[in-house]
Amino acid sequence: MKLDKYTFKSKDFYGLLEKQKFKCPLTGRDLTPETTTAEHILPLKKGGQHALENIYLIDEMASKLKRQYAEEEIVHFAADILKTIGAEYGFKVTKTTTVSRLVRTTRSKKS
Repeated sequence: MKLDKYTFKSKDFYGLLEKQKFKCPLTGRDLTPETTTAEHILPLKKGGQHALENIYLIDEMASKLKRQYAEEEIVHFAADILKTIGAEYGFKVTKTTTVSRLVRTTRSKKS
């Protein structure tokens, strides 16, 4: 018996883009077809399934951090993530005139 294999299609891509309101769930950045990468929410190697329910769209920079960007760019990207979802993990970003400070609060990620 042959199992049906899921194929991520352009209609899925554009459907997710609209469902996510053209926003990256990690950074809060605007997504466009040119700046967006589809990724598994739970990676396949960690037991995730290759199914539409396990795919979301993120800013393309997230998949290229280590190879493509300078430290300053990575710091700004990380700050965007922390501003968007950091409070759920107990972090708050504050910026001074010379540097950004990362403050860890006592809150933990919501269950």
